[in-house]
Amino acid sequence: MKLDFVKASPSQNMTVLITNQPPAARYAAIANTVMSYEYAHAEQVGFLVSPKTADAVLRLEMSGGEFCGNAVLTAAAYCLYKGITANGCFLLESSGANQPLACEVTKKSSAFFEAKAEMPDPLSVEALTVHADSRAVDGHLVRLDGITHFLTSCWLNEEEFEPVLKQLIGNIDDKAIGIIPYRKLTDEAYEIRPFVYVKETGSQFFERACGSGTLALGVYLGKKRPLTVHQPGGVIYVETGEKNFIATTVRFTCEGVINLEEQP
Repeated sequence: MKLDFVKASPSQNMTVLITNQPPAARYAAIANTVMSYEYAHAEQVGFLVSPKTADAVLRLEMSGGEFCGNAVLTAAAYCLYKGITANGCFLLESSGANQPLACEVTKKSSAFFEAKAEMPDPLSVEALTVHADSRAVDGHLVRLDGITHFLTSCWLNEEEFEPVLKQLIGNIDDKAIGIIPYRKLTDEAYEIRPFVYVKETGSQFFERACGSGTLALGVYLGKKRPLTVHQPGGVIYVETGEKNFIATTVRFTCEGVINLEEQP
């Protein structure tokens, strides 16, 4: 099987979009292969398909059916990158979102875009305490449709993420789980270190950036003004209120054909 793809960097959260619509039943297997070091070495894979509604220009489906904010930003930038629409304001569908999402994209150069996209409303926010070995970790679950994030002001050590994830998997039945330690830098700026697990593919990544995790932090903090959220790969901006938005820069780094033929 040969698959057309583009690879993009939304704040270094390396994202591959498959553009020629393979069977949905193979999404997870394809994603695991494409993310591997031998292939595209990405953190996540999305599939671009025809929209279900007449108003949307494109639909994004993630490999595990989860919601991914940075993949939405990448798909939005792709629409201008490939000339699918000449209008910088349009609607985009996504797995994990019940309604089309409003997008706003500005082209800065042939491969560099600024993208802003509406995010779905959270389903719930609730307090939860888990344990990293003998350490109690207080936090809050922010549930989105397709991913649940555990936000904590405890700045976890790398070895503490695994025991926290094991407890979250036992408590949460969702397509994806994020662990988002955060700390305040100023009244307008925060820092996060995102870690995401996807159930269908089994993938676990310390992500360079996380759009839905940024949204979850903005929703939890509840500040009615834009926030700057620093992450290992760059900066994502979040606005929450009647509608929620995130924004970042998206750079398309390469594109071509992925050859999935098995070794003879």
